[in-house]
Amino acid sequence: MKILLILLLTFGCVALVFTQQKESKIQPKEVALAKDSQSDKYGEVAFNHETHSLKKYSPDGSSVLSCVECHHTDQPAASLRPPLRTSERNVVLTAEILVPADAKGVKSCRACHLQAGDDSAPLATIQYPDKPAPTKLTNEVAYHMNCNLCHDKAIAARPALKGKIPGSNDCVPCHKPAG
Repeated sequence: MKILLILLLTFGCVALVFTQQKESKIQPKEVALAKDSQSDKYGEVAFNHETHSLKKYSPDGSSVLSCVECHHTDQPAASLRPPLRTSERNVVLTAEILVPADAKGVKSCRACHLQAGDDSAPLATIQYPDKPAPTKLTNEVAYHMNCNLCHDKAIAARPALKGKIPGSNDCVPCHKPAG
Protein backbone atom coordinates (compact mmCIF):
# COMPACT_ATOMS: atom_id res chain seq x y z
CA MET A 1 0.00 0.00 0.00
CA LYS A 2 2.83 2.41 0.89
CA ILE A 3 4.57 1.68 -2.41
CA LEU A 4 1.36 2.41 -4.32
CA LEU A 5 0.90 5.69 -2.46
CA ILE A 6 4.51 6.71 -3.11
CA LEU A 7 4.16 5.87 -6.81
CA LEU A 8 0.92 7.87 -7.08
CA LEU A 9 2.51 10.88 -5.38
CA THR A 10 5.61 10.61 -7.57
CA PHE A 11 3.58 10.42 -10.80
CA GLY A 12 1.37 13.27 -9.59
CA CYS A 13 4.40 15.49 -9.00
CA VAL A 14 5.90 14.58 -12.37
CA ALA A 15 2.56 15.37 -14.04
CA LEU A 16 2.50 18.80 -12.36
CA VAL A 17 6.01 19.58 -13.55
CA PHE A 18 5.22 18.63 -17.14
CA THR A 19 1.78 20.27 -17.32
CA GLN A 20 2.04 23.66 -18.98
CA GLN A 21 0.76 26.38 -16.69
CA LYS A 22 -2.02 28.41 -18.29
CA GLU A 23 -1.94 31.40 -15.93
CA SER A 24 0.47 32.82 -13.37
CA LYS A 25 1.22 35.90 -11.28
CA ILE A 26 4.91 35.03 -11.03
CA GLN A 27 7.18 36.43 -13.72
CA PRO A 28 9.46 33.63 -14.93
CA LYS A 29 13.17 34.21 -15.47
CA GLU A 30 13.20 31.96 -18.52
CA VAL A 31 10.56 30.24 -20.60
CA ALA A 32 11.02 27.35 -23.03
CA LEU A 33 8.97 28.09 -26.14
CA ALA A 34 8.00 25.12 -28.34
CA LYS A 35 8.75 22.84 -25.39
CA ASP A 36 6.26 20.21 -26.49
CA SER A 37 6.21 20.96 -30.19
CA GLN A 38 4.78 18.34 -32.51
CA SER A 39 7.53 19.02 -35.04
CA ASP A 40 10.82 17.15 -34.99
CA LYS A 41 12.49 19.66 -37.29
CA TYR A 42 13.46 22.25 -34.66
CA GLY A 43 13.91 22.08 -30.91
CA GLU A 44 12.66 24.37 -28.20
CA VAL A 45 13.56 28.03 -27.87
CA ALA A 46 15.03 29.41 -24.66
CA PHE A 47 13.36 32.79 -24.09
CA ASN A 48 14.81 34.98 -21.36
CA HIS A 49 11.70 36.71 -19.98
CA GLU A 50 13.68 38.58 -17.34
CA THR A 51 16.04 40.17 -19.88
CA HIS A 52 13.23 41.08 -22.27
CA SER A 53 11.15 42.63 -19.48
CA LEU A 54 13.85 44.56 -17.61
CA LYS A 55 16.36 45.80 -20.20
CA LYS A 56 15.95 48.41 -22.95
CA TYR A 57 14.89 45.91 -25.60
CA SER A 58 12.47 48.12 -27.53
CA PRO A 59 13.29 48.05 -31.26
CA ASP A 60 15.03 51.43 -31.03
CA GLY A 61 16.80 50.45 -27.78
CA SER A 62 15.43 53.44 -25.88
CA SER A 63 12.99 51.76 -23.48
CA VAL A 64 11.95 48.60 -21.69
CA LEU A 65 9.29 46.59 -23.52
CA SER A 66 5.83 46.90 -22.05
CA CYS A 67 4.14 43.69 -20.92
CA VAL A 68 1.45 44.07 -23.58
CA GLU A 69 3.99 43.80 -26.39
CA CYS A 70 3.64 40.05 -25.90
CA HIS A 71 0.73 39.71 -23.46
CA HIS A 72 -1.55 41.63 -25.81
CA THR A 73 -4.87 40.60 -24.24
CA ASP A 74 -3.81 42.19 -20.94
CA GLN A 75 -4.89 45.72 -21.84
CA PRO A 76 -8.16 47.63 -22.23
CA ALA A 77 -10.04 47.15 -25.51
CA ALA A 78 -9.54 50.84 -26.36
CA SER A 79 -5.76 50.30 -26.33
CA LEU A 80 -5.77 47.42 -28.86
CA ARG A 81 -4.17 48.04 -32.26
CA PRO A 82 -5.13 46.02 -35.34
CA PRO A 83 -4.93 43.12 -35.92
CA LEU A 84 -5.41 42.51 -32.16
CA ARG A 85 -9.04 42.03 -31.16
CA THR A 86 -9.13 40.37 -27.73
CA SER A 87 -8.92 42.30 -24.48
CA GLU A 88 -9.22 40.80 -21.00
CA ARG A 89 -8.28 43.64 -18.64
CA ASN A 90 -9.56 47.10 -17.79
CA VAL A 91 -6.03 48.38 -17.13
CA VAL A 92 -2.72 47.80 -18.89
CA LEU A 93 -0.69 44.93 -17.44
CA THR A 94 2.32 45.93 -15.35
CA ALA A 95 4.32 44.06 -12.71
CA GLU A 96 2.77 46.31 -10.06
CA ILE A 97 -0.81 45.22 -10.74
CA LEU A 98 0.18 41.59 -10.07
CA VAL A 99 1.25 42.36 -6.48
CA PRO A 100 -2.15 42.27 -4.67
CA ALA A 101 -3.19 38.80 -3.50
CA ASP A 102 -6.45 38.99 -5.45
CA ALA A 103 -4.79 40.14 -8.71
CA LYS A 104 -5.72 38.29 -11.88
CA GLY A 105 -2.85 36.15 -13.22
CA VAL A 106 -1.30 36.44 -16.68
CA LYS A 107 -2.14 33.84 -19.31
CA SER A 108 0.60 31.98 -21.08
CA CYS A 109 0.77 32.22 -24.86
CA ARG A 110 -0.44 28.64 -25.13
CA ALA A 111 -3.64 29.43 -23.22
CA CYS A 112 -4.97 30.92 -26.48
CA HIS A 113 -2.44 30.04 -29.18
CA LEU A 114 -2.71 26.27 -29.39
CA GLN A 115 -0.57 23.88 -31.41
CA ALA A 116 -1.61 22.99 -34.92
CA GLY A 117 -3.91 20.00 -34.64
CA ASP A 118 -5.11 20.84 -31.11
CA ASP A 119 -8.85 21.36 -31.51
CA SER A 120 -9.62 21.77 -27.79
CA ALA A 121 -10.56 25.42 -28.36
CA PRO A 122 -11.20 27.61 -31.41
CA LEU A 123 -8.09 29.29 -32.81
CA ALA A 124 -8.09 32.94 -33.75
CA THR A 125 -7.40 33.67 -37.41
CA ILE A 126 -6.07 36.67 -39.27
CA GLN A 127 -6.49 37.59 -42.92
CA TYR A 128 -3.26 38.87 -44.41
CA PRO A 129 -3.60 40.95 -47.59
CA ASP A 130 -1.06 38.78 -49.44
CA LYS A 131 -2.60 35.42 -48.44
CA PRO A 132 -5.64 33.82 -50.13
CA ALA A 133 -6.99 32.24 -46.93
CA PRO A 134 -7.03 33.26 -43.27
CA THR A 135 -4.02 32.18 -41.20
CA LYS A 136 -4.68 30.26 -37.97
CA LEU A 137 -2.82 31.87 -35.10
CA THR A 138 -1.23 28.74 -33.67
CA ASN A 139 1.45 29.11 -31.03
CA GLU A 140 4.10 28.67 -33.73
CA VAL A 141 2.63 31.46 -35.88
CA ALA A 142 2.17 33.75 -32.86
CA TYR A 143 5.73 33.23 -31.59
CA HIS A 144 7.26 33.75 -35.01
CA MET A 145 5.18 36.84 -35.75
CA ASN A 146 5.88 38.49 -32.40
CA CYS A 147 9.55 37.55 -32.02
CA ASN A 148 10.59 37.96 -35.66
CA LEU A 149 8.79 41.26 -36.21
CA CYS A 150 10.33 42.77 -33.10
CA HIS A 151 13.83 41.51 -33.95
CA ASP A 152 13.49 42.71 -37.57
CA LYS A 153 12.41 46.18 -36.37
CA ALA A 154 15.37 46.27 -33.97
CA ILE A 155 17.82 45.32 -36.73
CA ALA A 156 16.31 47.94 -39.06
CA ALA A 157 16.51 50.63 -36.36
CA ARG A 158 19.97 49.57 -35.18
CA PRO A 159 21.94 47.89 -38.00
CA ALA A 160 24.78 47.03 -35.59
CA LEU A 161 22.50 44.31 -34.17
CA LYS A 162 22.60 42.35 -37.43
CA GLY A 163 24.29 39.05 -36.62
CA LYS A 164 23.97 39.66 -32.88
CA ILE A 165 20.25 38.94 -32.66
CA PRO A 166 18.37 36.58 -34.99
CA GLY A 167 16.09 37.96 -37.67
CA SER A 168 13.16 36.41 -39.54
CA ASN A 169 15.24 33.96 -41.54
CA ASP A 170 17.58 32.84 -38.76
CA CYS A 171 16.14 29.65 -37.19
CA VAL A 172 19.17 28.04 -35.57
CA PRO A 173 20.22 30.85 -33.19
CA CYS A 174 16.89 30.49 -31.34
CA HIS A 175 15.94 26.86 -31.90
CA LYS A 176 18.14 24.33 -30.19
CA PRO A 177 18.40 21.02 -32.06
CA ALA A 178 15.72 18.53 -31.00
CA GLY A 179 16.86 15.44 -29.17
